[in-house]
Amino acid sequence: MRGAVRLAAALLACVLLVGCADGRRYDQAICALIDVSGTYADQKTEAVRILKRDVLPEMVPGDTLLVIQIGSESYTKKNLVALVTLDPRPSQANAQKLALAQRLDAFASGADTSQYTDIVGAMMLGADYMRELQSGSRVMLVFSDMDQDLPKGMRRRIHSEEFKGLQVVAMNVKRLGADNADPDAYRGRLVHWQQTVRRAGATGWRAMMDPEQLPEYLASLR
Repeated sequence: MRGAVRLAAALLACVLLVGCADGRRYDQAICALIDVSGTYADQKTEAVRILKRDVLPEMVPGDTLLVIQIGSESYTKKNLVALVTLDPRPSQANAQKLALAQRLDAFASGADTSQYTDIVGAMMLGADYMRELQSGSRVMLVFSDMDQDLPKGMRRRIHSEEFKGLQVVAMNVKRLGADNADPDAYRGRLVHWQQTVRRAGATGWRAMMDPEQLPEYLASLR
């Protein structure tokens, strides 16, 4: 165990030295948005499972995980589920990961659901936090059916650089009942969001069908 800790510390030191040498930052910030609206609430446990299996184990000291729920009014801090930056000390970072996994389990088991789906509000809130972090790479994972449904009177305007520098990934996109009858509806939603985030300055967009590809994808962005 001690040998593993020493090895992790040595690897971190090498990364930091290389970062200093070439001027790059290698820390990564990941913002996960999880839909809790009625049409997606049954997928909340699966979204948390993906985070625990494919994201948390790959995080290293200095990385940040931000989790926000997508509800009826998402652009408020009350939707912040977790925000953790891993300590430079591997032992402390591991303790933080354990606590974070427990926090995610509590969130998954919660009964909270929402009537509406304010996806853009959650994305805007996440982008605000990500701008402050200024990590070497910044990734936004959106767990949703990508079918926005705003309460009456709510307005969401996305500015041209709202998602500047972000890689946006639609994860575990649930197909709605109507999508089976007309697959173009499902595909059209994804095209719409791709165009939306690109116009808002996102560095990249993709819809990921297989979550097991996520660790390799995240590593490629560092």
